[in-house]
Amino acid sequence: MNRYIHIISWLVMALMITINSCVPPSNEIITDINNANSDLVYQRIYNHQDKQNIDSVLLYFNHSNPGYRLAAVNAMASIQSELSIDSLVEILGDPIIEVRSAAAYALGQIGNLETVDPLMNAFVNKDTSDVDNVFNSTILEAIGKTGNKSLLDALASVESYRITDTLLLIGQSRAIYRYANRGINTQKGTNRMVELASNQAYPNEVRVIAANYLARAKDIDISKSQFRIAEALIGASDPNVRMAIALALRKVTEPDILKILQSQFIVEKDYRVKVNILKALGSYKYIDNIDLILDHLDDENIHVANAAAQYLVDHGKRDDVEIYKTFAKKNLDHTVRAKIYASVLKHLPSYYLESRALIRTSLLRYLKELKGTPYVAKHYVAALGQDPYSYAYLKEAAIDSGVVTIRTAGMEALSKIVSGKSFVNTFRFRSNRVKIEILDIIKEQFAKGDVGTMAIGAGILSNEKIGYRNLIQNDSFLIAAAAKLSLPREIETYNEIKKALAYINNVKYKAEKNSYNHPINWKTLATVSDSTIAVVRTNKGNFTIKLFGNTTPGSVANFIDLANDDFFDNKVYHRVVSNFVIQGGCPRGDGYGSLDYSIRSELPQLYYDDEGYVGMASAGLHTEGTQWFVTHSPTPHLDGKYSIFGKVTEGMDVVHQIVEGDKIIDVIISIQR
Repeated sequence: MNRYIHIISWLVMALMITINSCVPPSNEIITDINNANSDLVYQRIYNHQDKQNIDSVLLYFNHSNPGYRLAAVNAMASIQSELSIDSLVEILGDPIIEVRSAAAYALGQIGNLETVDPLMNAFVNKDTSDVDNVFNSTILEAIGKTGNKSLLDALASVESYRITDTLLLIGQSRAIYRYANRGINTQKGTNRMVELASNQAYPNEVRVIAANYLARAKDIDISKSQFRIAEALIGASDPNVRMAIALALRKVTEPDILKILQSQFIVEKDYRVKVNILKALGSYKYIDNIDLILDHLDDENIHVANAAAQYLVDHGKRDDVEIYKTFAKKNLDHTVRAKIYASVLKHLPSYYLESRALIRTSLLRYLKELKGTPYVAKHYVAALGQDPYSYAYLKEAAIDSGVVTIRTAGMEALSKIVSGKSFVNTFRFRSNRVKIEILDIIKEQFAKGDVGTMAIGAGILSNEKIGYRNLIQNDSFLIAAAAKLSLPREIETYNEIKKALAYINNVKYKAEKNSYNHPINWKTLATVSDSTIAVVRTNKGNFTIKLFGNTTPGSVANFIDLANDDFFDNKVYHRVVSNFVIQGGCPRGDGYGSLDYSIRSELPQLYYDDEGYVGMASAGLHTEGTQWFVTHSPTPHLDGKYSIFGKVTEGMDVVHQIVEGDKIIDVIISIQR
């Protein structure tokens, strides 16, 4: 027994020596924060974060160096473990503003209701300096991620903040927005956001958040304020406000509001606002919009033209399909033409068999003609997804293709068919028989082992609305496919299969999590400074990214290593969503590819509050790899969920021109002079 006591005592002393060796003399009070990638203690903290070593990170919460405390607290915003709550609550009283603000943010990221009281108690409830208001603002946002509905009304009722209290107003608006992210809203909260979005006296940063709330919050009533909101669409100088306001106006149907939307569309110079106006028009009468829509199918901006074509898909009418077909024969961009054909197939009655067959023949012809340009051809494959009868043609025309992009598009089209509202109406009593035929196609893909088609196929099988549970007698094909997958490379497909198995067997689904497998390359980061940039050369031109090496070092090191290894050379932008993102870096070129490692999410207090932020794509927390995206506009719904590792400082015009299939020539890492 004495022997074990001596060993434990020795270990405790060794641990104390290790920790104390990092602590300056007790009479030296450090107030400056100067974290650098070359600092070995900082590296140690970050390595603990990377490995999710919670206890090891917590050891630094009481360090005399505030920079180390900040790094440790930031780690908890990414790890998001409830085991750190008590320690984070104590840090709310830290003397350094950056540290206590980070603690409030981390508590918000964890999202536990029990943290509301300590957060409210920490709020500096007096007329105070902007320094304290940085902290207060973060507390308000954290309450928005943790509080209950009654607290939302209390928070929204505060109207005493002056227009110059920018930080407090940002905190209040973010709090109400975060509530909406959780599906919680009240009329008081909505009314407050109407005021913040519509009043031009408020700072633009606040108005953008409030306008995005009005655009994205579900089941809110803005009918009594619709004209005030519409005036903001006309009067706002910031396109970031206008584009969100435009989307908000799809929540009303007043004809006079439609006139305002249409008038603004005509004078609007920013394509992003025009795209959102076209989306909003879907809430109004078709007859009042169709002329404007048809006039812009050949718009000089491809994003606007595609938005017009998408209107036909979403809101077209059976009586006008002949008009649509006439436009499809014009000299239009292929992506636009494909959407027009999709609208024809969607709105034609299912019994128009001959007309459907003719359209299908045209789509299959385009598919063959464009086989050398798969990122164009895939849009015609997608159009087939609007025709239930095309399920029998997709296998040969697309799913069995040797081109990954076409193969994946084929399975996505099949998924759209079998999950669509018209499936049962089309096949009626034969629906289950057709589902079994589709199941055979899915099983064949599982036998082939393609991760993209398997992921989509598994998604079909786990969709409760489709109802495959009673049609699958033997799930061994799923079990066998999952066993052959390589983790962490194929974690997304693996979890889709697990989800399908859980549904089929009527058990609770639990996602597999990646284990630690890819250390941060500190040697790479030794070459990184505040001036380090990445120049992305594309076939459309170049854009420059300022890298956030000190804030999200793991993501930056990963990106630089991939760039230096020429990994990004000739990779395509496989995903472009108008007025949202461009996304690239997939080794397969369809979004389902990765390398044989993963990195962890890094989620300190950074915000997607402007265009041009560069983030890591993922299939869930801590599943990042090689894919990254650039935002077209503010995307606050991504805050705290997707790692931000840079921002475009030059060449946003190039980013806005990129479409699916455009290529990265290379990525050059350098120091900006």
